[in-house]
Amino acid sequence: MAIPKITNQDILEAMKYIDANGTPTSNLSYKYELVAEDGKRYAPKYVIAVADHLANGSEISTGSYNAIEAKNFLTSRGFTVEIKKFTLCITADKVESTDKRFTMDKLSLGDDKKPLDTYLEKADGTIIRRTYNRNEQKISNQTMPRIACQVFEKQLAALPADEKAAFPICQYNRNSEMIRGIYPDVDEFRKHRNTIEYLTYGYDNGRQFVLYCWNIFSTIYFVQECLKRFGGQGDRFILIYREKDEKEAAAAAEAAETQAEAPDPEVGSYRHPYSYVLAEAKNIILRGAPGTGKSYLAKEIAADIVSNGQCENYAQLDDEQKKQVEFVQFHPSYDYSDFVEGLRPRMKQDGTMGFELRDGIFKSFVGRARKNFENYQETGEGAALKNYVFIIDEINRGEISKIFGELFFAIDPGYRGRAGEVSTQYANLHTDPEEKFYIPENVYIIGTMNDIDRSVDTFDFAMRRRFRFVEIKADERLEMLDAISDMKVREEAIRRMKQLNEAIAADDDLGENYQIGAAYFLKLKTLTFDELWSDHLQPLLQEYVRGMYNDTNKMSEFEKAYKEQAPLGKDALDGATQD
Repeated sequence: MAIPKITNQDILEAMKYIDANGTPTSNLSYKYELVAEDGKRYAPKYVIAVADHLANGSEISTGSYNAIEAKNFLTSRGFTVEIKKFTLCITADKVESTDKRFTMDKLSLGDDKKPLDTYLEKADGTIIRRTYNRNEQKISNQTMPRIACQVFEKQLAALPADEKAAFPICQYNRNSEMIRGIYPDVDEFRKHRNTIEYLTYGYDNGRQFVLYCWNIFSTIYFVQECLKRFGGQGDRFILIYREKDEKEAAAAAEAAETQAEAPDPEVGSYRHPYSYVLAEAKNIILRGAPGTGKSYLAKEIAADIVSNGQCENYAQLDDEQKKQVEFVQFHPSYDYSDFVEGLRPRMKQDGTMGFELRDGIFKSFVGRARKNFENYQETGEGAALKNYVFIIDEINRGEISKIFGELFFAIDPGYRGRAGEVSTQYANLHTDPEEKFYIPENVYIIGTMNDIDRSVDTFDFAMRRRFRFVEIKADERLEMLDAISDMKVREEAIRRMKQLNEAIAADDDLGENYQIGAAYFLKLKTLTFDELWSDHLQPLLQEYVRGMYNDTNKMSEFEKAYKEQAPLGKDALDGATQD
């Protein structure tokens, strides 16, 4: 549907109209907010409808365009549109949210929400946040109840067993049962509720609290009960959240469906939505523009998978878990002997040179996974089945057919295990020439690739059907910029990145695949905006447009988009832009 013909001045007049007349409840926005220069916030779709009414005499109606179209239109005109944030306040007496749709009678609404921050605020204004464990994610659906366990650990531990068993946790609506119980371990929890929807909180040298936890609202009753029993007068929990975007919602729905169909105590409740995609597909390729953090994302997914949902930070894995992850980067000279097996020179004891057969990096890695898999099959519950993740960075820069050889068959998700065993090229040199190679069920493969990489013309079609391709867009990993401690620089980086990427996407010869990812803007931790442009972005874009018609004008448009000052009369960022 089309956005009406309106100008920036019409939009500014619409804001004044809304200031005077307000926004009808039916036109409130729950997804995005238009942020004016003075900090006032408006519903984007309603602003456009009012602007159309004032400029063209149309009836005030938002039915001809959706929220995303309204957001894109306003940002293309230089206005600031942000994802709307909501604040939930929990006290011993009541629960209130700035989200008018929130109700304690339908806590399943939390399935569609993403937590941004949460803390306990004492009556004297003291803020208590989570003291994170080594393998713990910074913010998740479990963070708020973990703070309650942290603050009231002694009181919870001192409760008699019958009171722990009866402790209220969650009631999704008035007609559903109250989920109750704080249990000492997972086995005891599963006697009462056979699900992987739980959190474990460790304390006192190995003891645990295990309680039900699923979506962002599922432990409201639990933390409120903690306040009633153990909190001080005026203490309150604060939860800040937003709507999940389309991709997050789809991934969560797929994860919920997967868990409902096949609850498996061996599989963790993963933290990352893409972990469920990998768990189902076995092989995935993260594809997208340069700098979108695909390699870092691959390691996050790997950490999530091998830790069974305990963490998604590779650096937080212990030494044994790190052995379950391998990383390799393909390049044009990489071959089968590097990856699978091959002859390598070896100095003999008599000083002469000879050759010996050595396993490549992938075969060695699969050997570790097979040992665990076969041990698990032999001993059953006596051994833990571990997950192993092999990451291939820049997978399309190698000659795929030459590198994988006969392993094309073995890596197929439908032929994992002995059903897909093959003889390798050097089988006749093995101690047992009849030995077959196979990839067990506990091996997962993640590849990363830039669609615009010109070093390789095509990606082998036989390999394509063995992988699920997941597109990572330039604006989907903005959380990477949280590493920039200066908030003003971070906000300016996001603004400039969006402006530059809109200009690139609008170019007929380039498009979205050539947009710039957030990883480039992390260099602002040590560079100025001018230095980032001259030393990194400009050379990259010049390479993109080299040989194209009117390349000089294209570069001028890109530079203008990048260096354009904040819209609507905002002052330039002091000490950061340096333009």
